[in-house]
Amino acid sequence: MLVGRFLDGLAGSAFMSVAGGTVSDLFIPAHIQAPMMVYTIAPFIGPVLGPAIGGFINQFSSWRWSFYVLIIWAFVTLVSLIFVPETYHPVLLARKAANLRKSTGNEAYRSASEIDMRQKSIKQALIRSLYVPFQLLFLDMMVLVLCLYSAIILGILYLFFGAFPLVFRVNYDFELWQTGLTFMGLIVGSLFAVATNPLWHKNYVRLVTNWRKTLPKAEENKRPDPEFRLPPAILGGVLVPIGLFWFGWTTYRSVHWIVPIIGTVFFGGG
Repeated sequence: MLVGRFLDGLAGSAFMSVAGGTVSDLFIPAHIQAPMMVYTIAPFIGPVLGPAIGGFINQFSSWRWSFYVLIIWAFVTLVSLIFVPETYHPVLLARKAANLRKSTGNEAYRSASEIDMRQKSIKQALIRSLYVPFQLLFLDMMVLVLCLYSAIILGILYLFFGAFPLVFRVNYDFELWQTGLTFMGLIVGSLFAVATNPLWHKNYVRLVTNWRKTLPKAEENKRPDPEFRLPPAILGGVLVPIGLFWFGWTTYRSVHWIVPIIGTVFFGGG
């Protein structure tokens, strides 16, 4: 079981590292906020839907069906990947250059990535691939702050998985399927947060517009700093502890079960 979970986590980690880059490939920076918000809630909605669906499976069927459903879903995902087109620009340019070489017979057509790979050995390319992520993590403050923020939030989210059964099964005598449904508060909060994107985008445009007014004429096309997208995270940093305290201080048998779930909505929104 431990080996299987390790392999599952190793393979699943690719989603967290690759999907964000795919979103960046598909959308220009000015329009990336909405799709990035939709992508960001996926790591929260997935683990929340798992207990909700698993509660019904284990309450009314065999526990083995938890694994059967995962296998079926993994197979569907694997098949769907066949139809997902490549989005990474260097790969697309390399394919275009290869088509030009084939159609014209001119071997001079080479993309920048192909030339770069020719000048490097596999060892050098591997070292660079391992080195650059840590370079970004420790030398770019924006990357470091967001990674720490995400790590803390995801860590707390998974701690919730142990708290929900204790609270709702012990204090409120919920059935297994009912306990799974209590996780839906996190999804509701996340969906509310995504629905506020038009407001945050408007605020981002305002901040960038005011910033450009301060630039000299020669720098009008300068790319805005990523810190202009921080206001939603700042509000989320306030909502998360509110949700945690709300949930922790209201989980008594004398308090209606909907009250601590409202706390999870605040946490999900954060």
